[in-house]
Amino acid sequence: MSKTDFVFLVVTLTLSSLPAIAQEPFRMSGHLVGEMIQDGQTIKISVNLPGPPLMQTRPRYACPMHPKVTSSTPGKCPVCEMSLVLQGPDNEARATFTSLSQAVMDYPFDSFTVKDGNVHFVLGGSTVFDGTATSQRIDGHFRGPDGVGDFHLEPAPPEHLPYSVREVKFHHGPITLAGSLLIPRTPGKHAGVVLLHGSGPQTRRGTPRFIADRFARAGIAALIYDKRGSGSSTGSLDSFIYADLAGDAVAGVRLLALQPEVDPHRVGLLGHSEGGITAVVAAALAPREISFLVAEDTVAGPVYQSDLYRVNRAIQQAGFHPEEIRQAMSVYSVFVDVARGLKSYSELEEDKGRYGNTEWFQWLAIPPCGAALWPTLPQRENLDTLTFWRQVDVPVLLVYGEKDEITPVDRSIEAIGDAVNGRVAFTAVVAPGAQHNLTIHPQPGEPFFWWKAAPGIVDLAVSWVHAQPGH
Repeated sequence: MSKTDFVFLVVTLTLSSLPAIAQEPFRMSGHLVGEMIQDGQTIKISVNLPGPPLMQTRPRYACPMHPKVTSSTPGKCPVCEMSLVLQGPDNEARATFTSLSQAVMDYPFDSFTVKDGNVHFVLGGSTVFDGTATSQRIDGHFRGPDGVGDFHLEPAPPEHLPYSVREVKFHHGPITLAGSLLIPRTPGKHAGVVLLHGSGPQTRRGTPRFIADRFARAGIAALIYDKRGSGSSTGSLDSFIYADLAGDAVAGVRLLALQPEVDPHRVGLLGHSEGGITAVVAAALAPREISFLVAEDTVAGPVYQSDLYRVNRAIQQAGFHPEEIRQAMSVYSVFVDVARGLKSYSELEEDKGRYGNTEWFQWLAIPPCGAALWPTLPQRENLDTLTFWRQVDVPVLLVYGEKDEITPVDRSIEAIGDAVNGRVAFTAVVAPGAQHNLTIHPQPGEPFFWWKAAPGIVDLAVSWVHAQPGH
């Protein structure tokens, strides 16, 4: 799962009808800060409005794990139950949403419009806000899938950031990658980190932007970029191998190392989930250029085994009967063998003929024979990450969520620890109560609280990077 999963909002604000002597209408631009309050629990939020109201394009959402699963509305992936993530170009001014406690920063709203005295914000579509705007603040109520509550927003001066932001483009072969460099304003040479995405289409907004902000505030330069085939980057994720993503990462490392404010001997990678795979493959491609690795909730071992584990865990939670689960996992095992090049697609066709009308077969979302991903699937599914971890000769920080639903935590830490075999400084941390995307949510039957990023994890990574001596 991608780490950009967060509360989706639709905001509808009604401008009140005021007498002639009332305050001036609210100015729909600038920086707004406020709170959302539900069941006595408060979360701080902020909104940035870029200027004149925007009429933005129809949103598209995709599954981080299964990029072929798309929708024009938010929801869950039918294959793995992960939340669909907003996709789209990132080269236009958009109103953005920030929730620091949820590790979300400058995430673009789907739309921001003003019509007939109504202000309309859309961010995913599952929560609706109705309020009244004056020249001083916006107050109102919201309702959503988790309940109802109150909110308010008011103008505030924008913060003067202790770092500069440079929009950049860099290249890996024919691919152009669009990114942002966050460079501390403090003098001297700084360590640097390149942030790598999880599975599926991902942009630099949301959680990557939050993490980069934390590094830059602490005096560490950061590069975030739109993954190939996402946002303003070119290329496609329909057909790729991990060496492609690793090459993109190495190109980012080289760009960061060339900045005059950066110490080229102290540049490393931080990758989450699939980004952890990308990071360790990149370290093998350019061992003299990468000085540390931070891998979060990543795969330890063959990728195909991780896929089987993930789907088995997901289908157990999908409400199917035990016999349906047994049949589904039998078919998915055949799919994995076909993906690895061990069996013919005709065996999947036989299963489709036998089970194609069942709900669980539709849930599996087996790609059709002509799908663009098939030629590269054998290289992806057969890749064993431990082969690359055995080559690592730089310090390593592993981070896993205690309740990771996709990756076996203890087994993964042990396997990677055995692979590095004492050659390098090795630290492993488990975030209590955190899911795969390092967030903490109320469990069924528990009192409501706002879901949040696992406390202290980003700060721990920042401190750890600061302590690394470099090459």
